[in-house]
Order: sequence, then structure tokens, then C-alpha cells
Amino acid sequence: MSYSLSFSQAIIVVVYIADKVQQGMYDFVPAKQISKSLNLANPSLVKILQSLNKAGIIETREGAKGGVRLGINPDKVTILDIFNAIEYQRPLFQPHQRINAKGERPTRAQQGILDILNDAESSMKDSLKNVTIADLLKKL
Repeated sequence: MSYSLSFSQAIIVVVYIADKVQQGMYDFVPAKQISKSLNLANPSLVKILQSLNKAGIIETREGAKGGVRLGINPDKVTILDIFNAIEYQRPLFQPHQRINAKGERPTRAQQGILDILNDAESSMKDSLKNVTIADLLKKL
């Protein structure tokens, strides 16, 4: 298993929204503008926006001046926040559970592999929590 494409798309969506609002181009960025500028199919964008909204990362407004903006300051939104909003605590690695070998050694081997994979995922998440949207905006 791997994480979805939606995770990386959600990062660029949040950066795009934050940048357009920061530049004063929009108070709320229209979803149609996001879809067109980022070349995202509308159904994919809607799913991403729903997940981000449910997590409180963005807020939406309907109407002629409606759209999307961050619900949290860019310096408070981490990449891990976006990850958690999109991936719903889904693990990156799925251990192989159906081996025929039985006994202490195969059990220890499986546990050792699982420990390594869990450590790798934990390290990745630790790295993601140290980068904010504000950090990414500084690179623009």
C-alpha cells in the first residue's frame, strides 16, 4: 500500500490558497480557479477540500464571493496536519501476514520487519510535523 496522490495534491492546494490570499488576490479563492490553475479534476478537488475542511485546515464560503481560504494561520498548519486530513491514519506499509512458516524465528522475523517499517513511518511523520505552510510560502 502507499499513500494516495491526494496527499501531495492537498499540499499544493493549501499552498496555492495561502499564497493567493497572502498576496491579496482573493479573500476566498474560488474552487474553479484552484481546479483550473492546478489542473485538478473538480471531483478530486472537491474530495480534497472536504477532507481539509473537516480537519479545520480550510474554511469555505458559498456565493458570488465564495470559495476557500485557510482556517488556520499558515505558520500553524504543518504538512503532517494535511497528511492526517487526507490519509486518515492509513499506514504506509502493510505487513505480509499469511506466511506458512511457523515458529519462534518466523514470528521474530515478522516482528522485526514490522518494527523497522513502523520506525520508518514514524520518522517520516516526525519530519512532516516540522514543516509548515508558512515555511513553504517562504520558498516561493
